[in-house]
Amino acid sequence: MLRALFGKKKRSRSKSVADDSITDARVGDVIFIQGMWEDGEDAYLIIEQINRLRSFLGESREAVCVDSTRRVTVEWSEQGELHIAITREQRPMGLSAVGLDYDTLVEWDNFKSLENSIEYNGHIYFYRNSYETLRDRDGDEDGGFYTWEFIRDDDEAAITVVKGEAMPFEVYASEFISPHLVTVYRK
Repeated sequence: MLRALFGKKKRSRSKSVADDSITDARVGDVIFIQGMWEDGEDAYLIIEQINRLRSFLGESREAVCVDSTRRVTVEWSEQGELHIAITREQRPMGLSAVGLDYDTLVEWDNFKSLENSIEYNGHIYFYRNSYETLRDRDGDEDGGFYTWEFIRDDDEAAITVVKGEAMPFEVYASEFISPHLVTVYRK
């Protein structure tokens, strides 16, 4: 009887308890990112969809999220350590927005060189890699697309060009963020 009064009680896990890692995020969870918006405002991103991405580089996850009326993609991978990138654009850009064209991409794909670079918003992005990516949506393979990666000279951001079959080229600008700024809350 005394044990019932003074013994250790099991803690019940509240639905809103924070998880230390984004790696366990699920649809409906909220991703909190400290100071994510341009004005320093915090982001509360509701996960609408999680895709699995596979390439020769390994596996990553892509969460399609919404914060009020703003759409965001959060991508993470865990090869050695946790890496997180956010893409704020609601719509992809075209190749010309980053000074590229089809012929240049084909040439760089055939003759890979780390000296190849593009300029975007006053920063230099160096060609890093090109490869095929397969995407699984809700456990079903959704097909693949070809990816070209350009990493900013300070390693803080990336430009990614993607091309799916019978689709136009799409260009996305993303930035890398510290996992310490990210908290996931269960729905």
